[in-house]
Amino acid sequence: MRIRMGLLQVLVVCGIGVTLAWPVIAATSEDSPSSGAVVSVDGTQSAETAAAPASASDPQDGAELRFMDRPVVTFRGVLGGATPDVRAARARAVLDSLSGRVFDSPVDVLHASLGGVSGVAFRLQDRILFALTADDLAPGDPRSLDAVAADVQKNLQVAFAARRQQLHWPTILRGIALSALGAVVLVILVITVGRTRARLEAWLQATVEKRVLKRTARTFDWTGSAFHLVHQIVQIGAVCVALALAYLYLIFMLMQFPASQPMAGRMSDFLWSLVDKFGLGVAGAIPGILTVIVIFLLTRALQSLVNNIFDAVQNGRLTIPGMHPETAGATRRVVSVVVWGLALTFAYPYMPGAQSDVFKGLSVLLGLMVTLGSSGIVNQLMSGMIVIYSRSLKKGDLVSIGDATGVVVGVDALSVKLVNMAQEELTIPNAVVVASTVRNFSAKGHGRGVAISTTLTIGYDTPWRQVHAMLIEAALQTPQVAAQPAPYVLQRALSDFYVEYEVFATLRDPSTRFAAISGLHEGIQDVFNRYGVQIMSPHFEEQPHSPLTIRPEHWYPAPAQAPEDGTVPSASMQGSQPSPASGAGHAR
Repeated sequence: MRIRMGLLQVLVVCGIGVTLAWPVIAATSEDSPSSGAVVSVDGTQSAETAAAPASASDPQDGAELRFMDRPVVTFRGVLGGATPDVRAARARAVLDSLSGRVFDSPVDVLHASLGGVSGVAFRLQDRILFALTADDLAPGDPRSLDAVAADVQKNLQVAFAARRQQLHWPTILRGIALSALGAVVLVILVITVGRTRARLEAWLQATVEKRVLKRTARTFDWTGSAFHLVHQIVQIGAVCVALALAYLYLIFMLMQFPASQPMAGRMSDFLWSLVDKFGLGVAGAIPGILTVIVIFLLTRALQSLVNNIFDAVQNGRLTIPGMHPETAGATRRVVSVVVWGLALTFAYPYMPGAQSDVFKGLSVLLGLMVTLGSSGIVNQLMSGMIVIYSRSLKKGDLVSIGDATGVVVGVDALSVKLVNMAQEELTIPNAVVVASTVRNFSAKGHGRGVAISTTLTIGYDTPWRQVHAMLIEAALQTPQVAAQPAPYVLQRALSDFYVEYEVFATLRDPSTRFAAISGLHEGIQDVFNRYGVQIMSPHFEEQPHSPLTIRPEHWYPAPAQAPEDGTVPSASMQGSQPSPASGAGHAR
C-alpha cells in the first residue's frame, strides 16, 4: 500500500511539475534574443507569428527561423517583394520537405544576386534552402555578411545533426532507458522525502511538546494548534522538495532527446536564474538585516533602562520632579511606544523588501485605515491620558462618575471600569469620564479619613442640644465610623416648620461608605426612638396628642428577629423624656 501511494504521489508531483514548467518554457522561448515573429521548422508556427499578420512585422525585429527548436537565422530585409515573415515561412516549408538522408550532406554557401541585390544562398545538395542579404543584418552589428553566413551555416549543421540524432533509434532507446532510470530514482527520492517528512514531523512535535508547551501551556492548552502548525510546515516543505525533484527530473528527461534539448536548456537557465536571483537577494539583504538587528538590540537595551527607571519611580525608590508614582505606568507605556516607533522608523529602510510595491501598498492601506478610523480612538486615547495624568482616580478607589458609583477595577487606554454595589461591571469611555465630575471618596480617606454625612429635619419644640447629642451618639454607634476625629453636627437651615441638621462622621475604611451610611441611618432611628423623639416633617394643621415614636420593646415585630441574648432596651435606658415634639424631619 505504501509503495502504491508513493507511486501515486510521484505521478501527481510529475504532473504538477510539467504543468508549472510549461508556461515557463513557453515564456522563455518567447524571450529569445530576437523578439520578432518566430517560425519553427519542426512542425508548428509559434504563437507570436500566428497572432500577427505577415505584413505587420517590424523590420528592425525581423522573423526568426528555428529548426529542431534551435535558432537558425533572423530575416529582416525584403527580398524580391517578400517580407521577412514570408521568407521565413518559405524557408520553413523547404526544410520541412527534406527527407531524412539529405541531412547527412554538408551545407553549401553560394554568393548570388537577385534583382540587383547581392547576397548569399544556402544549399543542401540540389535544394536552395533560403537566401541572406545585407538587409538582414541587425542594426549596429559590426560583422560582415560573410561572417553572418558562416554563423548561419554552423547553426544549420547543428540543427541537422540534432535531426539525424533524433531519427537514430539507438539515441531514442538510450533516452527512454535513461528517462526510466531517472523515474526510478525520482520515485526512490520521493519515498525517501515522505519517510523523512514523517520522522521530521514526529521529532518536531516531540521537541515542541518538551521544550515549549510544558513552559507555556499552563492556562491554555494549544497543543493541537501547535501540532497542526508543525504538520503544515513540514508538509509544505516536503511538497516543495518533491516538486523541485520533479522539475530536475523533467530537465534530465528532456536532455536525453535531441529535439527537446533546447527546451531543457531553457528550463535549466530559468532554474539557475531563480537560484541566482534568490542568492543575490539574500546576499544583498544581509547588511540590511544586520543593521536591523543592531537597531533592535540597542532599542531593547534602551527599553530595559526605561523600564527600570519607571519601575523605581512607581515603587517609590526614585524621585523625578514632575513624575508621580500614579502616572509612572502610563508614562512608561508612552515612552515605550515612542522608542519602538523611532526604532521601526530607523530600521524600515533597511528591511528586505521595504521598497517593494507590497510594502508601499501596505503602508498606504494602514495610513488610510488610521485616517478613517482614528478620530474616535485618538479622542479616547487622549482622554485616557488626561484621566491618568490628572490623577483623579486609580485602581481600588471608590468613585462616583456621573450616575455611576463603584470601585475602580481598571483604568485602560480607552475606558474606565467600575464595579458597583450590585457587583455589576460598568465600562465608562474616557471621553465621558473627562466630561463628567469625578468624586473620589478614597483619594484623601487613606491619609486622614473620608467623611460621610446625612441630613434630617426636627421640629423647634425639640432642644437642639438634645438633637446634637442624639446624632453624635448614633454616629459613634456605627461600626464603620472612627472615634477620631469625633463626629459633629451642623445646623444647615432654620426653616418655617423645622430645623435642618447635618451630622458628619469619619470612616475607618473609605470602601465601606455605603454600609456606613446605611448603619448611620439605622442608628439615628434607634436613638431617636429610644429617646422618644419623632422623625416626621411638621407642616402644622394640628398638634399630635402624643409623640409618634416606636418604643424599644416593639422594635422587633415579625419577621424581624431580636438579638440572640434576648435583651431589649427598657424605659430606664431611655433617660429623661423630652416634652412631646410637635414636629420632626426626614433623613436624607
